[in-house]
Amino acid sequence: MRVLFTVYPNSFAHLYPVVPLAWALQSAGHEVRIATHATAAPMIIQTGLTPVYLGDPDQPPVRLTDDCSAPHHQDLVEKYAEVMGLSTEGKEHWIVFYQYLMQPTSDYVRLDRSEATDLVEFAKVWQPDLVFWDAVHPAGAVAAKVSGAAHARLLIGHDMFGWSLDRLEENRDALRAAGLDENPLATLLRPLAEKYGLEVDNELLVGQWSVETMLEGLRLPTSTRKLPMRHVPYVDPQVFPEWLYQRPEQTRCDCCGRRNRRRVALSLGESTRRFINGDWDRAPKILKAVGELDDLEIVATLDKAQLHDIDEIPPNVRVVDWVSLPHLMPTCSALIHHGGIGTYSSAVAYAVPQLVCDLEGESVLMRLVDERGDVMKSGTYRLGWEFGVREEGGPEEPESHWELPAKKVEATPVSDFVISKGAGVRLDHRKLSVGEIRDLVWKVATDHSYHQQAQSLRDEWLTMPSPSDIIPDLEKLVVQNRRR
Repeated sequence: MRVLFTVYPNSFAHLYPVVPLAWALQSAGHEVRIATHATAAPMIIQTGLTPVYLGDPDQPPVRLTDDCSAPHHQDLVEKYAEVMGLSTEGKEHWIVFYQYLMQPTSDYVRLDRSEATDLVEFAKVWQPDLVFWDAVHPAGAVAAKVSGAAHARLLIGHDMFGWSLDRLEENRDALRAAGLDENPLATLLRPLAEKYGLEVDNELLVGQWSVETMLEGLRLPTSTRKLPMRHVPYVDPQVFPEWLYQRPEQTRCDCCGRRNRRRVALSLGESTRRFINGDWDRAPKILKAVGELDDLEIVATLDKAQLHDIDEIPPNVRVVDWVSLPHLMPTCSALIHHGGIGTYSSAVAYAVPQLVCDLEGESVLMRLVDERGDVMKSGTYRLGWEFGVREEGGPEEPESHWELPAKKVEATPVSDFVISKGAGVRLDHRKLSVGEIRDLVWKVATDHSYHQQAQSLRDEWLTMPSPSDIIPDLEKLVVQNRRR
């Protein structure tokens, strides 16, 4: 069968989770294509898969233009949460959906750009049997319906869309009475759907089914149909460095001679560092703490932007701009990370204990500050801007700016889950002193109980079907749901 994937462009976080399933299908004899903005083609080609261009290759993706969509204002986000009577935890899920995810979703259903229509027209000609669409790329559902293909979402994280749509449906009357749009996702998709004579129904919003990659206990309860699949960390093509397959440099002990050092990884994410300068006060404090642990070798996957506020790198810290986590994890005794699903999953797959950076009790709400702000200030988000890609355009001193919280949107559910499994701890850099962070890192890296529980978590992960295991199920679902 022919399988078409859509992914959010120019993002490793959205592409890499797709690759193991795409390769499993291709290895089973199916034809596979990945559709995204033309500028992302080199990323896809590096994975050994075949890209399909969407949009004008001479133009940047819409998110790197002055007219890209902005997040919803915090007052509107909070009004929805109040009308729906959401709990503190539920409000955080809603914020992620409505303020973070609706922004990229809106960029790729627009009729004044060609990406969405290019996707539909390609599907009409190529006639895929199955379309897997990124949750923030619902134009894939329209392309599937128009071409008669079966279609599903491949979830790369929590199903914030399914959860939020369930809450909107439950509170439809209250939302209408409050003058709020009872289904903003449907409203967003409607112009594209109507162009092709389609009604916006639940299937167009969440797919005929979804592939769920989260472990039980980390999944959000939704009414959507799910097919579970193990999240397999993707190893990106790069030379395996010599330092990585050697043991960490040894240290000398006065009483017993040499002994091996333990290696600890520090990874604070690939996405945020592309849009904001520095790492708040988190990276400086963590590096100062681990610099006091001579018996640990720290591998810090930090780039120039993340090191912006770092005056000095401790001698036991090796800074590497990029290294594949599946290469690094087998050599590590612990991983300090920002709470992203991809990074967390790599630690799970290799039974590595985790220290998840999370500000306990702090909301992930973005705030638009109505005053001129320093766009180079850590935590400031500037629309249409990315380091090394687009650092011009727009006002040099905007009248207002977005301020991001010093935590990843998934950090709290991930840290709560890891703690519940005994496989790690929460690292709250605002509450903990440098000494307390130092002691916590040492404890997680050396305490056998954390390693035992990390192994148990990996065993649980292994009980989920692999990408290859679910192919017979996918083939049956296509026969049942294809409409031609």
